[in-house]
Amino acid sequence: MTGQELIARIVDRLHHDFGTEQTILIVRALAEEIGGVRVWFPSPNDLYLMERDRRIVAEFTGRNMEELSLKYRLHRRQIRRIVNDG
Repeated sequence: MTGQELIARIVDRLHHDFGTEQTILIVRALAEEIGGVRVWFPSPNDLYLMERDRRIVAEFTGRNMEELSLKYRLHRRQIRRIVNDG
C-alpha cells in the first residue's frame, strides 16, 4: 500500500467515524502540526503496552510490586523496569 493509499484509507475511516466537519478539522490539525515530517504511529499492541505501563506507574505505591505483578501477569523484575523507566 502506498502512502497516498494509506492516507486515503485513514481519511475515509475518519469520515465514517467522525463525519465530514470533524475529519476536515482533524486532517487540517495533523497537516499543520506534522505536515512534511516522517511520523511513526505505534501498533495497536504497542498502544496497549504503553497504556499498561502508564497504569502500572500510576498504581505503584512502593509497596505493591507483588500485587502489580499478579494483576498484570508480569514478573516483578518487569514491574521494576516499567516503574524505573516511567
